[in-house]
Amino acid sequence: MLTYNTPTMINASNFVLGMLFVCVASSAPGSASPQQDCGNPCGKPTAWQDFNSFTLKTSMPGQSAYSKWQGKFDAKSNDIQVDVEHSQSGSIIRGKILMIGGRVMAIQGPIATPDHEIDALDGAVLELQLVMKLLGRALPSGPASVSSAKAIDYTDTKTGVKVATQSAGETFQPPWRVAGKLKKVGPDAIEFSLTFTSRNDQAPGAEKQEQITLFEGMLFNTRNAKIDDQFNLETWKLFDVGPQSRNQKGATIIDFSAAPLIGTYKTVADVHKNIELGNYVGEPDTAKDFTGFWKTDCEDGFGLQIKHYGTDGKYSIVFCGPGGCGNPANEGRKTFITKDSHFQVISEDELKEQSGGGWETYHRCTRDTHPVLKDREP
Repeated sequence: MLTYNTPTMINASNFVLGMLFVCVASSAPGSASPQQDCGNPCGKPTAWQDFNSFTLKTSMPGQSAYSKWQGKFDAKSNDIQVDVEHSQSGSIIRGKILMIGGRVMAIQGPIATPDHEIDALDGAVLELQLVMKLLGRALPSGPASVSSAKAIDYTDTKTGVKVATQSAGETFQPPWRVAGKLKKVGPDAIEFSLTFTSRNDQAPGAEKQEQITLFEGMLFNTRNAKIDDQFNLETWKLFDVGPQSRNQKGATIIDFSAAPLIGTYKTVADVHKNIELGNYVGEPDTAKDFTGFWKTDCEDGFGLQIKHYGTDGKYSIVFCGPGGCGNPANEGRKTFITKDSHFQVISEDELKEQSGGGWETYHRCTRDTHPVLKDREP
């Protein structure tokens, strides 16, 4: 089964969770991709990703331990709802996860490790994503190719499979194999039972140990996957999801994770209302130009690229590191900065950005939006 570790390095991630399924196979221009021997592990989207509801159980042959999820997600509102059950050593723990508007995560039950709460959701999303991608590779025509019952046995010796969210991911290098059975159980529902065989790249020695994972469940569509606005959140633990900053050994580390939410929400409607207010991007200010590269410390090897976007005066803001910058078209925030509640304009060369831990101060280190970035000397 997959492992989920919140990264402790710079991630060029979006300011909001956005799409449920994320996969970035290529590196920045001019940099070497670590998966050059893996073809295109992300693959193209297929109709298997059109389902909005699922049940999924993962286990390993001969072992009683398992993980089970049941959930649904609404692409328009970025709402996700997942019921969780884990069994290990005869002990069963259950809980629930909500992701509201792609920004606020709510958890009930002992299903998350403190300081790594995002892993609880990543677990469900990555396993589901893997199933959909395996089916997409074995049956690229999608669910339409399953008219009643269908057996599959597909092996790929050239191209790996990559699954990823904003905060976790894994690549399964070739060769790998998926075999099993699918059955159409309704006009818009497919049951599946799959065996996925891959290499365990963490195994010691030159020979990589074979790893076998069993998947059972169903993909289907639900008419309404949005969380009810009147759903009460007062007994849930709430977390802000997005880029979080922290200090580690004298350096600022930024990653995409979950942090305890400051303040309270009584209902889901309160969250959606606050997100809507947070989407206000300010007002044009022709007296200032914030174009440049901004850092909390100009000696850092990473920071914020701020440059004009579009023709109405907005800026795009993306994270950059030694490996390159995010794509302004689909990452970061598009904002006027001035009067955007996410920012405080101290001067044309100093900004404060709101983060999970409060306010982070950034200084414009150069007006060049593509400076050479190097790690800080030890």
